[in-house]
Amino acid sequence: MDTSPTRPINRTSPSLHLVAILVIIGLSLVGYIAIIWAGQMHAYEPSKVVAARDLALFVPIVALFFWLTRRQRYRGEMILLTVAIFLFAIGSLMQYRLFSDPEYGSRGSARTRARQVKDQAIRLRNIRTGYDDDKKQFMFGKADAVPLEPPKQNLPVYEKSIGDILTSVNTYIPIAALFALAAGFLLFKRDNALLWLQRHSLLIALATLLPFTIAVLLFSQEGKFLGQTTPWEPVKIVFLVSFAGALADTYTHLRRTRWGLPPIRSLLPFAAIAAVPIVPFFALSDFGQMLVFFGVYAMLYIIAVRKPAHMLYAVLLVAVLFGGFYTASRLRSGFGIPRRIYFRFYMWRNTWEPPPPETWWWKPDFDRYLRAKGLSIDSDNPQQIREANREAWSDKVLQESEGLFGIYNGGIFGKGLGLGYPETVPISDSDFIYAALAEETGLLGSLAVLLAVGVFVMSGTAVGIGAADMFTKLLAAGMAAFVGFQSIVNMGGVLRLLPMTGITLPFVSHGGWSLITSFAMLGILLALSHRNSAARRLEAQEKPAWEFHPVR
Repeated sequence: MDTSPTRPINRTSPSLHLVAILVIIGLSLVGYIAIIWAGQMHAYEPSKVVAARDLALFVPIVALFFWLTRRQRYRGEMILLTVAIFLFAIGSLMQYRLFSDPEYGSRGSARTRARQVKDQAIRLRNIRTGYDDDKKQFMFGKADAVPLEPPKQNLPVYEKSIGDILTSVNTYIPIAALFALAAGFLLFKRDNALLWLQRHSLLIALATLLPFTIAVLLFSQEGKFLGQTTPWEPVKIVFLVSFAGALADTYTHLRRTRWGLPPIRSLLPFAAIAAVPIVPFFALSDFGQMLVFFGVYAMLYIIAVRKPAHMLYAVLLVAVLFGGFYTASRLRSGFGIPRRIYFRFYMWRNTWEPPPPETWWWKPDFDRYLRAKGLSIDSDNPQQIREANREAWSDKVLQESEGLFGIYNGGIFGKGLGLGYPETVPISDSDFIYAALAEETGLLGSLAVLLAVGVFVMSGTAVGIGAADMFTKLLAAGMAAFVGFQSIVNMGGVLRLLPMTGITLPFVSHGGWSLITSFAMLGILLALSHRNSAARRLEAQEKPAWEFHPVR
């Protein structure tokens, strides 16, 4: 007779994660105080109202934690939520650091003036605290004649009052992201919703494709829709659900191969859904998102089919895609690839070397630079053309070059919050936030973010492994893969290991739909983890605690 109890379901204690969240809040408070102190040293006053707003956003986060654990009786793994909150806290802190700096967001002479005032404040503070009376007397005639610090600068691009806070999108977007998390959790934990999504995957893909294509072809410019919104963010999850549903319906047929290839009648519908985003992404010249989608699709195909030959084909497909763009970017004609993608690859290979001014993909940007600066150059003066061309190229690759310099200057421990110069990198709150983080928190802060992303991906993959059916298995793996691949493409571009594609860092970068989509994916992963745990608990209750073995 075996009377040993059924093996319990292992998961980390929710109380432990609540303590971790409170620690994150405490560290964030210390970070905001450090940024305010550093701003005062540099002769500007970061908004304490904005800092209070950012810290107040942790209230609905804690409420969401108790809603999951108490009201919804969540039984899945909480580490996904804790890691996402950690990444969100870092992103909010760095955005506060950047937008509270008067130099960041200023243009032209105003930006130069902001830098001069900051430098003058530091210089005078160093003289007053580091020089003895003899040096002060030598420099200013009297020891007590050191000039006063310049007056505090105004903040031209940031919320200043409670009224600004209440009407700011920076307040509403994180709250909308938390609602997206709750909606994703409530929807995807239901059996009937998952079954409906799987059965109608092809219809969902086709219904999404039409408005998405219209938004891309008619209302998008340089990869943006309605200002700074990227059209693919709102439909990313929909495309993934459609692909997972189609693959879950056909994977058994795709395994029946001949010469390593699946039957055409099974491959065509699946390939049609897989190819749905290709044309709009090509029209957007969005190589980064195309690379992410192909990586996710290839990984899900390998998970479902599990054929070594297909794994080889998937790797070759991704290699051919990347290699084709790389090869085309080395040809003068561009071989038909969009101008924006050609520029990304050339900048990756030749960051410090400008192309000739008459190059087909560079000339429009060069002419735009001349008009913006009000410059007129003599076409018969090669030296003048070369200098203007080099200045225009330096301005175009300023993000990439300044980001690399900032990462190098950060060293191991960083310059300290508010003490570096990430404000010199244009739009570093979005695509280059990893560079800003590396400069002020150093290698340790960069590795912390990298480790957090790795933990998120591994936990999401574990949710997929624990799923009982192929559809939810692919959904969980796909959500985790999206976060992982997008993080790789973003950080690889910042570090110049990959072409810079203008893709955001999930949960960290400043953005609207990007943050909302990331939290919606988190809610879906939490729902699938909850379903896995509930299914194992039900199985454990139905299984007898002991079995009778007759004595032989």
